[in-house]
Amino acid sequence: MRMLVMAFMLILVAGNVYAENILMARSPNSFDITLQVTKKSLEEHGYTVAHIQRCDTGLGDVGLKTDRYRLLFIGKPDEIRSLTKKYPKLIPYVPLKMAVYAEENESLVAIFNPENLSRLFPQRDLRVQFSRWKSDFESILEDVGK
Repeated sequence: MRMLVMAFMLILVAGNVYAENILMARSPNSFDITLQVTKKSLEEHGYTVAHIQRCDTGLGDVGLKTDRYRLLFIGKPDEIRSLTKKYPKLIPYVPLKMAVYAEENESLVAIFNPENLSRLFPQRDLRVQFSRWKSDFESILEDVGK
């Protein structure tokens, strides 16, 4: 898990190099407000926040000092169960993970673009699902950026 957090953080720090792989919104709000808005929007879009993980230790190990970084493990439980029953190789990729990170007086919310999973899972029904997720996350990020 620590490697996942460090890889995700390094991609965020890299900025535009991997921008096509990440959906991201900048919020003018504090970290706490951004986290609450993100959770509320996720729920309004039908997602459940299964777990919120603090990432302070992993980030400290790579030289970044912050107590304002969380990974939200998210999904729609029935949808995830159905998809992983039909496609067990999808299990390592769900639940999806969304990062909420403080940066000075702003906050960032980011998630890997789920359409990129189509490279690993070219089945039509999964490509449609990944596109739905992307659309949902774009709407959620729009809420966060207000």
